[in-house]
Amino acid sequence: MIRVNHHPKYLSNGSSRRGISKSDVLVTFVSAFVLCSLAMPFLLSAREASRRSACQNNLRQLAAGMNDFHKSNEHLPPAAVWSTEALHSLALHRSRRFDLFTHENWAQLLLPFLNQSELASQFQRDLPIGAAENEQGRTTRLPLMSCPSDTFNNPDNPYTLELDSQRSISFARGNYAVNGGTHCFNEGEGSTAYLTGDNAHLQVSPKTREFRFWGNGIAGFNVHFTYDDFENGTANLVALEELRAGVHSIDPRGAWAVGQIGGSVTWAHGVNGDAYGPNNQHPKSDDLLYGDRLNQVVGAEFLKNSQMPCVSYIDLNFQATSRSMHPGGVNVATVDGAVRFVSDAIDPGLWHVIHSRETPANVISEDLETVIARSLDIPDRINATSGISHPGTDSQPVIENSLGMKFVLLPAGEFEMGQADRGNSHDLPEESPQHRVRLSNAFYMGVHEVTRQQYDHAVVSDTESSNSGQSTETQSLPAVQVTWHDAADFCAKLSALPDEQAAGRRYRLPTEAEWEYACRGGDEAPYDWSGERRPNDSSGDAAGIKPPLPVCAVGSYAPNGFGLYDMRGNVWEWCNDWFARDYYSRSPVQDPQGPEFGYVKVVRGGCWTFVGELCKLSYPMMLPWKSSPFVGFRVVCELHPPKAM
Repeated sequence: MIRVNHHPKYLSNGSSRRGISKSDVLVTFVSAFVLCSLAMPFLLSAREASRRSACQNNLRQLAAGMNDFHKSNEHLPPAAVWSTEALHSLALHRSRRFDLFTHENWAQLLLPFLNQSELASQFQRDLPIGAAENEQGRTTRLPLMSCPSDTFNNPDNPYTLELDSQRSISFARGNYAVNGGTHCFNEGEGSTAYLTGDNAHLQVSPKTREFRFWGNGIAGFNVHFTYDDFENGTANLVALEELRAGVHSIDPRGAWAVGQIGGSVTWAHGVNGDAYGPNNQHPKSDDLLYGDRLNQVVGAEFLKNSQMPCVSYIDLNFQATSRSMHPGGVNVATVDGAVRFVSDAIDPGLWHVIHSRETPANVISEDLETVIARSLDIPDRINATSGISHPGTDSQPVIENSLGMKFVLLPAGEFEMGQADRGNSHDLPEESPQHRVRLSNAFYMGVHEVTRQQYDHAVVSDTESSNSGQSTETQSLPAVQVTWHDAADFCAKLSALPDEQAAGRRYRLPTEAEWEYACRGGDEAPYDWSGERRPNDSSGDAAGIKPPLPVCAVGSYAPNGFGLYDMRGNVWEWCNDWFARDYYSRSPVQDPQGPEFGYVKVVRGGCWTFVGELCKLSYPMMLPWKSSPFVGFRVVCELHPPKAM
């Protein structure tokens, strides 16, 4: 007789079958899926961390090679060598055939210092990069020049320069650029119509066939610098930074042997342009050769989704900012060889100054890592309302001080700040909306811009010497070529004059809100603006209007509704505020004073801070240590009871 074991451990739901049930399989599968899902972000994060580390190691080696180059040559390499022999025109920076005049760039010059002598020997230095003899060198993929996070940097996506319908030449991709600078892409210092700010420099000599092109960075075209040229030393100045490889074969960005803006050089990506800051996503942020075709071929939407925007109507390499595929920022190497990751959210002003060799040493006095980290908190901080003195109800409508400077009393009031001019067809920038502002106290505004004679009287100790040889007309011109610090110093010294102290008068620069309120002259209607000067226009208005007017003696044109002269004309004027692009979106309604801290100062010259097509460029701003022949200032007078003797 067969015995059946009825022990409970052999029974399951009345069945004697053993094995894994469907529910067990399902539970196991779900558990494994959940574990994989939980682990995946960590795996991806670890993989990206490894790629970022590899990218930083590349930059570290490149920076070391650059320092070795400096030791050997007593200067850093230029961004590229551009020859004037192949083309009749000397406007090389506006030529589309860079293959004919571009010779070696900084990356090629560093090859012998990077244990790449064999690759260096493949380049014929006396021939342009587009020569057939340089094909092997320029198409060689160099791991040291490749960031592993950039999926567009691959053998199937070389940069292809189309010479004509039948011919083209190719270049291997690369992910690193020399810091050409954060200056504005415009050459020269601007005019009364448009202020350039921190400008590029162009030196051309038809007689000697010389061409030199440089900005505020560490390298220019046919221009090189030494450590002695760096005002802020080597620890706070960016030398090299990331570039992304172009998203299409005709996209010139990221090609290591191409000595061009965007190819291996960052250029004009500071506060005076629309490519300010790393990975800038403004649709016009990069200006590139074949940028128009690129927008047609891949589409603006693809460029947007790829986070690689460029201007749709530009066909020259004008500006390019640092870009990477690392989430949230880019890697940079400073001149001393240190490498760090910089967030996309860095203050644009700080981004500007750490790329400028002209930044004074006292601007960044702490460890750069600390300064960058602190800058991420700055946008949330604004100045508290300052205690601006009320002149009193019995104050005179116009006062004159000991230097003959006249001031008119402006009433307290409200207005729409940032209101677009009538005639401007472009939308207001999202980060700078029109907003209501209330000035709670009346204040005395200078009737005129400070003149050369007045400036010299207060600032120069030997007035007779400073004014000798100057005509009356010259002395009546606005004081220009003064930095923001100079203007603030004038206010302090004017306030310290015995006659001014006895009268209880103190002086300061106006806030931006006070300046715009004064410029509007009590009129709430939008300013009737035109980019081209209308026939028989005798207003003297100059800001944003072509052709520009010459700088003239103060008071040469009629005053506005408040009795103030040249608010929209003559020279641009310093304001007291620090500049931040998004300040209008967080400005307090009452007595705004600007951001609590910054690196760039506001300059104004019109009722609306942004002018026409250039609204995102925001030219009217300057670094406080810079000056211009088209920037002066006017001052506010505060009345304080004189101290009893």
